[in-house]
Amino acid sequence: MVGVVNQSITRAGRYEPFELQVSRGQITGHSSLNVFGYGTTPATAGLFRTAWENMSTTDYVFPTSAITMNLVSTVAGDTASITISGLDANYNAISEVLVLNGTTNVPTVNQYFRINNISVSSGSATNPSGVITLSNTGGTVIYAQINTATINGVTSSVGTSQMAVYTVPAGYSMYGYQFSAYSSFNGNSVNYTTYRAIINLPSGVQRIILQSPFNTFYEVQRHFPFAYAPGTDIRWQIASSAATAAVVGVNIGGVLVLNDGTL
Repeated sequence: MVGVVNQSITRAGRYEPFELQVSRGQITGHSSLNVFGYGTTPATAGLFRTAWENMSTTDYVFPTSAITMNLVSTVAGDTASITISGLDANYNAISEVLVLNGTTNVPTVNQYFRINNISVSSGSATNPSGVITLSNTGGTVIYAQINTATINGVTSSVGTSQMAVYTVPAGYSMYGYQFSAYSSFNGNSVNYTTYRAIINLPSGVQRIILQSPFNTFYEVQRHFPFAYAPGTDIRWQIASSAATAAVVGVNIGGVLVLNDGTL
């Protein structure tokens, strides 16, 4: 019929799933949260490492205090804009955009106590071609990294850090409902991987809240989401059972909810 427009329920907004409403920014005080980690385990049996870019050589460590960090590329010509998202000394969410100056360190304006992600800004005029690192002043400790990948014979930036690390901002709680891990090990009595989640509370208390061996793929969908309080450091780790390196990935899904007492 001429002039008739068929509208989907989702597009018109009459009804849609709660999860989609959160992702569309329609629920006040709620935001979707997805954490991705990717790396290669060390060739050491039973050694747990956080899934991140440098897990084959070192575990992820948090800063002991809020510090100025340096952003740098391994390629001299890189001038892309990078968005840094993290927390200050009081666990308040802070962020900034820095423009790379090739292999010259660019200091952050903010002082960061935690880094949750670094990504190539959506408005960046260029895409970096080198490995991007965010580290302490001396460059001895890396707190976030953007690797490169080769696609169709062309090597360029993957565009975002891929580290299974998250710290819950002040005033919020994180509710995790989807947890999955993947491993290049195909699984047998000797050749498998073990997944675990470990948290550190601001008080200093540390807990291993989950530990499970798996063959190739692990997934949990929680009907009642696991709650993480403000200021909680979370690391999702994997260990291989044999003295052989495994390529692993971690995918975490949840929702960040403002603890303001309103409905």
